[in-house]
Amino acid sequence: MLAPAWKWVLGADRLVRIHFLSFSALWPLLGATTVRRSLTIADVTGLVAVTVCFHVYTMLFNDVVDLPIDRTQPKRQQDPLVRGAIKPWQVLVIAFVQPLLTVPLTIWMGGSGSAHATLGAGFVLMAAYNLWGKRCPFPPLTDAIQGAAWGTLAIYAALLFAPAPNAMTWLVAAYVVVFTLLFNGVHGPLRDLDNDFACHAMTTAILLGARPVRGGDPIVPRAVVVFAALTRAVLIGVVGAIVFRNDFGYGPARWTVTAIAVAAMIACLVVLHNKVVHPRRQEWDVAFRLDLFLLTMSLPAAFVAYAGRSVIVALVLLNAIALALFPSTPAVARWAWRAIVTIVRPVPGKPLAAGISGTD
Repeated sequence: MLAPAWKWVLGADRLVRIHFLSFSALWPLLGATTVRRSLTIADVTGLVAVTVCFHVYTMLFNDVVDLPIDRTQPKRQQDPLVRGAIKPWQVLVIAFVQPLLTVPLTIWMGGSGSAHATLGAGFVLMAAYNLWGKRCPFPPLTDAIQGAAWGTLAIYAALLFAPAPNAMTWLVAAYVVVFTLLFNGVHGPLRDLDNDFACHAMTTAILLGARPVRGGDPIVPRAVVVFAALTRAVLIGVVGAIVFRNDFGYGPARWTVTAIAVAAMIACLVVLHNKVVHPRRQEWDVAFRLDLFLLTMSLPAAFVAYAGRSVIVALVLLNAIALALFPSTPAVARWAWRAIVTIVRPVPGKPLAAGISGTD
């Protein structure tokens, strides 16, 4: 019984990217936490339900628009839409129902007109990205639009529980905007560089001069390195501002532990920067995935000592699901462990975490 059920889950994951749901849910859960510490189980359930609608809409709509590109991407050949198990019109029907479902959910949570309008703006912004994301001659613009769409989830959640968002809410929204600029501009484009370039798709990395090399490591010019460094610096600055502003009112002990944890993650992000912008085949694949995980988790790390139990449990469960579904999780864990061991007990003449096998 378990094997067929797990096979079904994996099939559903290929359709709606369940493993990315933890990313999608992060922004409304943190946004709500910026204005209310204790959220009930009903509150969190409602936020996650709205997130699922937004997430499904985003993934399915994007997959239909990018179907010609995905058909030439080897890693997407088993996706139900790519192999024809489900028709594009059927996927679009499912996608376009999702915004309608959020209306009764928002009413149930007591959302005001401002909350409805903010979430509606998020759906519109995401549609704009899906339609023009890899077709815009200046991709940072559409990447920022997608980031703003994710950011509306934080603003929306704050409006559900407070008359207006506060400074912390805007910092959360700003973080996901810049995160999207970095992921869509560097991580994703370098991963898919061969296929994107062959399909004449426009990404920030390609705009800045990144080029594939047949049988070798891609060309990544200084402009891409600088762009990645600047966006990473802004993300680190936002997390640092949240910790040092201490709007949560942490006492000395709690603030110190939080600051040390966040600083350790930031130190890892600084080290990983050089690996992410200089792809080296298999090692890069796991390095960039670890980098994305730390970039995503460094912000909630600042919230852990303040957030209510229901939010923490929801985030832990969603991340556990994501890690279980990511085929690359074991390889990333091995790479990270060997990197730590190499730092603690370096072996002369042996490079950092050398010899790690590739991932999916």
